[in-house]
Amino acid sequence: MNNFEDIRIWSLRFQLLRQMETLPVPYEIVLERQTSPAYHLEGRGRDLDHAQIVCTISGEGAFRLKDRVCKLTPGMTFMAQLGDPDTAYYYPGHATEPWIFLWISFDGFRAVEIIREMNERYGYVFRLPLDTGFVKHLEAYKSPRGTLRFVTPTEGAKIVHDALASLGDTIERPEMLSRRNELVRAAQELIASNLDRSLDLEAIARELHVSREHLSRVFSAQTGIGPGAFAAQERMRTAGRLLRDRTLNCKEIAARLGFASAGSFARAFRNHYKISPTQYLGK
Repeated sequence: MNNFEDIRIWSLRFQLLRQMETLPVPYEIVLERQTSPAYHLEGRGRDLDHAQIVCTISGEGAFRLKDRVCKLTPGMTFMAQLGDPDTAYYYPGHATEPWIFLWISFDGFRAVEIIREMNERYGYVFRLPLDTGFVKHLEAYKSPRGTLRFVTPTEGAKIVHDALASLGDTIERPEMLSRRNELVRAAQELIASNLDRSLDLEAIARELHVSREHLSRVFSAQTGIGPGAFAAQERMRTAGRLLRDRTLNCKEIAARLGFASAGSFARAFRNHYKISPTQYLGK
């Protein structure tokens, strides 16, 4: 295998002044070059509290998830807990060009929880544009090889969260601009601006010029809840805010949110928050 330092085009390692247990800890951001078929890293036996996101810049690598092997060509990115025994990544024996890849790693049980949740939503392998978003975000940290940067726990957590936010935005931005998301956003805006009256699904669909079935299917797929549940959720969020403002009493809030009486509002509030409006104000 290549000498550890020879494979690094540039790298930045982070050192925390004092670690906080509940915050993720950035470890390294590295632009790496591999040419050796001996380069093969298995998840089994590695640090369970260590997570990594790796994006191919040029050449080809490989990522294995259980029995499935994915080619890591330019833009292809994988994200995983390094101690996951179902994963491995390596330089494939048939490759003829160097595999150059950019990666960030971070530690802590919170980091692993975040990666697990993001794997559930986005998968383990996906394609990213190399000229925008996450890749450019990491490239902004470019430093001379072996640079060490001291950070506070909160600054370190921000570095991790900023990288993950940039990754999520890069993945989801095309979906956010899709017609399905435009429909869901329009429905949410329509519901939020009519909390004082009960808009049934048929009325919302008619307003948006789609069928009731299509709206319900798309809304649920994109948000995880139906339009009716979203309306009830928004109504209760608004109720909580109005109670905290202390400018309206329960009867006035009930009327503002389209409830028939203060009693029906109080029952709905208790069902949602598990406490009464009076108890909510006393928290």
